[in-house]
Amino acid sequence: MTQLQTPLDQLDLALRELRQGRIVLVYDSLARENEVDMVVAAELISPEHVGTMRSGAGGLLCVALGYDVCERFGIVAMRDILLFASHRYPVLKLLDEEEAPYGGKSAFSITVNHRQTFTGVTDRDRAFTISELAKLARLTLNDEGSPELFASEFKAPGHVHLLQESKGSLSERRGHTELSVYMCRLAELAPAAALCEMLDADTHSALSIDDAAEYAHEHSVPLVDGQQLVSHYLARSNI
Repeated sequence: MTQLQTPLDQLDLALRELRQGRIVLVYDSLARENEVDMVVAAELISPEHVGTMRSGAGGLLCVALGYDVCERFGIVAMRDILLFASHRYPVLKLLDEEEAPYGGKSAFSITVNHRQTFTGVTDRDRAFTISELAKLARLTLNDEGSPELFASEFKAPGHVHLLQESKGSLSERRGHTELSVYMCRLAELAPAAALCEMLDADTHSALSIDDAAEYAHEHSVPLVDGQQLVSHYLARSNI
């Protein structure tokens, strides 16, 4: 298996690509999902990005939101919603998975469409929903926004899956949600990232790191090692 080495200049390149509205690849680690995700800054997403993720990655297109964004707009974890509702619908308690097979709690929250979309599933509709989510995420940088504003712009259920960053970010959880949100923060973008797992149609499993590295080379896309992102985060936290 390819051993990823992401020097600072490679990370800098990835951040520059994010700022310019381009896709980057992010590998979490062998100890977690052992997957590579396509990632793009939510505020710079286009229908073309959605098409690329849908056809070139093939996984579930989600939007990772910073914990502070979720707090500001009242967006909660799906697990909390299900456990709360299980008082009336007991089967929901039976469905609960306290910890994922690769460790930690799920980052999944609700699904939404923007109120101005039609079906919500087309590349244009999903790109619009994602970009409008990023606008709200940017409001939190100025301590603005409210649950009422969120509800006035979006409806649920929808076709865009929201992911909630853990409260402690990469010090608490080291999934693609936290990795992608941290990269957006480093790039001085809104703390919201669109991401999609890269799958392999031949093996019917996750795309291997070797094949992801080949894809990155062929398409001139930066491939970032999540472990080094974690180290970068922890080093900054200790300053």
